[in-house]
Amino acid sequence: MDRVRLLPMQLPPASSLNNGNASPKGRVSFVKRLALGFIILAGLGLLYVPAYHSAQGQFTGLAQLRGWSYNTSRDVCTYIHPENTTTILNPRNICSESLYLLIVVCSAVDNTNARVAIRNTWGNQTNLDMQFDSPVRIAFLLGQSDNDTLNGYVIDENHLYNDIIQENFHDTYNNLTLKSAMLLKWVTTNCDKLTYLMKTDDDMFVNVPALMKALKSRPKKTETLIGSLICNARPITDPKNKWYTPRYMYAERTYPNYLSGTGYVMSFDVAERLYKAALSTPLLHLEDVYITGVCAKRAGLKPLNHYGFSYIQRKLENCAIREAITMHRVNSSSMYMIWGKLNEPIIGCVNRSNSEKKTATVSRLGRHIGYFLLKNRILSNRCI
Repeated sequence: MDRVRLLPMQLPPASSLNNGNASPKGRVSFVKRLALGFIILAGLGLLYVPAYHSAQGQFTGLAQLRGWSYNTSRDVCTYIHPENTTTILNPRNICSESLYLLIVVCSAVDNTNARVAIRNTWGNQTNLDMQFDSPVRIAFLLGQSDNDTLNGYVIDENHLYNDIIQENFHDTYNNLTLKSAMLLKWVTTNCDKLTYLMKTDDDMFVNVPALMKALKSRPKKTETLIGSLICNARPITDPKNKWYTPRYMYAERTYPNYLSGTGYVMSFDVAERLYKAALSTPLLHLEDVYITGVCAKRAGLKPLNHYGFSYIQRKLENCAIREAITMHRVNSSSMYMIWGKLNEPIIGCVNRSNSEKKTATVSRLGRHIGYFLLKNRILSNRCI
């Protein structure tokens, strides 16, 4: 077969390229259009970047909530494992009998002095047993610390007092909702003969006789959810604020009406309904808003105000503290002082009429602005 000979290709002369539409003027026009296109694209890019970061700012960087970033699961079941036993320390026989009232004090692992002060004052079990015909018990709810030595002390403390419930979660401020969800889980699992449950904190003095009087006067023992009612509170959007709530955690303009987490009381049927609601409600780190507001609303429950509850630090006057059910921001030494005043003889104290026992709530722009604005318990701006 003959080999095919490839001949060199003849290219057209360069001068011919200038013929037709490919004129110098056309080339300049094309370059200008191309440059203009790049300028427009660059401008759009510069506009897009800040707009993107503005839209995503609540999800990234400093605007994310510590421990609860945008991508963190807020499914309560993921953390409390409703089908499994998660209790590390479980007090023996605390709910083995029919209980009228169980007061669970949410405490931190290292707050030993606060727990001791409560046991020696308003939460003294011997005194409670002697004072009331209806059984009243006190327990402390804790998470876990990173410090194994402190966790060991808690084991010894529970061995001595048999009143500590410890659950398997990291005990931090932003995990308080997990603590309250664990409380509902433990109570509904272990205390089916319970009438009333109170949740409070270890910096609270609880006037148990005043609380028992209020509960005994209720017309029925069910559908009870009472405390210090807070209305029209708006989420705080400042990331530096202790109560900061990013929009990915809660997007509504205001919270549902809720009870201050410093102390609230519910009947056992309400505890069951709140727990069931929590299992299908995305978690919000503010435990009182979440439990008594968001979950209560989903469960069809209405939190109610009772004048005896307050999140405001009270004046520790003899007559005033006898009517108060809760007193906030009470340290260990003040526990003993208030306890002593309550045990002094009653002199010159007159019970106020019902017309004077007005609702102690306020419409607030921020979560705790009431600490600074609320000076009297009788206000014109009340919840409806």
